[in-house]
Amino acid sequence: MLVAVLLAAVLLGGCSEDESAESAGQPSESVVTAPAAEIAEPPTENNPPEPIASAAPAHSAADGADAPYGLGMPALEPLPAPQPAEQEPPEQSPEVAPAASDEAEALPRLGIIIDDVGNSRSAGERIIALPAPVALAIMPFTRNAQALATLAAEAGKPVMLHLPMENLAGLAIGEGGLSTRMSRADFEAQLQASLNAFTPVQGVNNHMGSKLTADRERMDWLMTQLAARQLFFVDSRTTKETQAAFAAQAAGVPSVSRDVFLDNERTQVELDREFRLALERARKQGAAVLIGHPYPETLAFLERQLPGLERREGVRLVSVQALLRQPH
Repeated sequence: MLVAVLLAAVLLGGCSEDESAESAGQPSESVVTAPAAEIAEPPTENNPPEPIASAAPAHSAADGADAPYGLGMPALEPLPAPQPAEQEPPEQSPEVAPAASDEAEALPRLGIIIDDVGNSRSAGERIIALPAPVALAIMPFTRNAQALATLAAEAGKPVMLHLPMENLAGLAIGEGGLSTRMSRADFEAQLQASLNAFTPVQGVNNHMGSKLTADRERMDWLMTQLAARQLFFVDSRTTKETQAAFAAQAAGVPSVSRDVFLDNERTQVELDREFRLALERARKQGAAVLIGHPYPETLAFLERQLPGLERREGVRLVSVQALLRQPH
């Protein structure tokens, strides 16, 4: 009987310790709580096991896991996948029209030189005022040579020495002229004096010269000096026997030859006829050189014809330098 009473007291003491721990809200270290899976009812035929879902992250970008207050928020429906923006078809590039400069380069070109400049200042100023890069070929030692050379250079017009040379007709050629009777020393001394008569000088062309330009030896002397000064040469072609272009080529001097004389006859009909011939040569060859003189009729004709010429005739006015043939 005593043994039974003692056993009952022991059992009652063990139960009160566990209950006091649970009532305090603290887990008892002596009690191990089994995982839910371990205490679940064992599967039977009437209670088959539920399929195990694959493990997944607790949060994803879709449910706001990256947000500061994402934890504990109700799961959000996944955002729809971004759709690629509809791309507009590329615009068709319109056909590119050639640049104005390219069109101008394709046009036939005409270079104009006015010879025998230097005596009349007013005539020289009219040439400078022409709406085109007309070259002034100035005679050496004339009274207005330097003044007109300066004005022309300031206006961007080409300045040339119009160099007197011996002709077949025996006509006087003026101060600074070259002849076939000169020794090389005299020839070169006279040439240097004429080249220094005014500044600037960019190139040279012959005044008369039907006899001298046919003399290859003296043309070689001339071109050697022009090459040393880096000047160009325009052959006025006063004779078909001219050797100037061959000598220029041999000496490495850029050169070009005249195509048309504008004013051998100064009537309106003849001026117009020769001008039309120069335009036709430019169209046929791609370029042409026209030479005139400071006659009142010639200057008045050019003052009428040159404005708007490219628009009317499709021929571009250029400086003589643009037409030079470079030596090979």
